[in-house]
Amino acid sequence: MSWLLFLDESGHDHKNCPYEVRGGISIHASKLWPFVQQLQTAEFAAFGASLREYSKELKGSKLLNKDRCSTRRAARDRSAAANRHRMTRQVCR
Repeated sequence: MSWLLFLDESGHDHKNCPYEVRGGISIHASKLWPFVQQLQTAEFAAFGASLREYSKELKGSKLLNKDRCSTRRAARDRSAAANRHRMTRQVCR
């Protein structure tokens, strides 16, 4: 029986983001590849691209920047997914 344990932390700058989030998952080795495939599918559905194409880590603070996007506007917008994809590409460039 083999398991993968993955732990990560959010990191913080001690200025704009005073809190740090830590989390982790454990997954049995037999379920690892299906999990990776589902995660890639969800990533593409959420962001409209594979984030590894941009060779940089996406930070939540940039996505939540009020100048870049409005969560209220996105919630009302019928094409929220298309806007989310567009905004993700802007942040990643």
